[in-house]
Amino acid sequence: MHYGLQFPSALIDSTIFSLLLLLGFMLLENIFRFYLPTKSNVILVFILPFILSLVILFLGDFLIKWGIPEAFFNAEFLNSIFIIRGFIILLIFTAYSLMLNFQGKLEEQAAAEDREIKMQQMAKEAELYQLRQQLQPHFLFNSLNSISALVKAKPEKAREMVLQLSDFLRGTIQKEANKWIKVEDEISFLNLFADIEKVRFGHRLQVNFKVEEGIREFKLPHLMVQPLLENAIKHSLYGLTGEVTIQVNLKKREKNLEVVIKNPFDPQAGQVKGAGFGLEAVRRRLFLIFGRYDLLKTNAVSQQFTVELLIPQLS
Repeated sequence: MHYGLQFPSALIDSTIFSLLLLLGFMLLENIFRFYLPTKSNVILVFILPFILSLVILFLGDFLIKWGIPEAFFNAEFLNSIFIIRGFIILLIFTAYSLMLNFQGKLEEQAAAEDREIKMQQMAKEAELYQLRQQLQPHFLFNSLNSISALVKAKPEKAREMVLQLSDFLRGTIQKEANKWIKVEDEISFLNLFADIEKVRFGHRLQVNFKVEEGIREFKLPHLMVQPLLENAIKHSLYGLTGEVTIQVNLKKREKNLEVVIKNPFDPQAGQVKGAGFGLEAVRRRLFLIFGRYDLLKTNAVSQQFTVELLIPQLS
């Protein structure tokens, strides 16, 4: 009398069910790789393993009875373990199904977060580009108006200003793709800008640059200082008579670059039309790049307006 399965039959039995289990795992993996149940049909996570368990259980039982002679197995024994075997297969497939869904949800969440980060980055870059496009026309329109005024009265000055403006705009276009530039390059750019403004305002305007030794290799976003200097010139020349001197100091503050711009102003003269856009644009750019609002500070004391700009160094 046979008790259970003999060794060759047991080997065949385990081989058949091992192969069927492997096929079941592959089927579940392919199903949940391309389709993750939502909250409304999460029951599929349990129904699919149940159906698959029944199929494999009956198919495996059929293959064993078909492939193994009756003399080598005990039919009563196979029937007695039928339910237990089915319960174990169901537990295995259900656990694997839950694991696949959990892994899929994690991957889906990671992909969604990655898409959101990329969308936010694209939005930041688009806004930064828009801010730069808004800043440049302010200066360009003022320069063109000055050139128009100089054409008849001082044609040589108008020609000089056109050449300087051409160099300025050429530098702006060439640096467009390079978001960060060295301090020495920015100083050259600011000097060109100051020379153009001096043509506009003549002997009334003086811009003094003071650059601390050892920071010329520091970097900053292109056109970050220019709108601040333009604002300083506006505030200085509006409501004041005589010569005006603006101080632009660049120095190292801990591991950061600090830019301090000081200009005289008349608090009784009121606001320049359109003033303040440059400051807000720079503040917004700083937030988009560094995620901070504390990098730009202003102070008005004793008819002197001071702007302090801090540029963290990324490297």
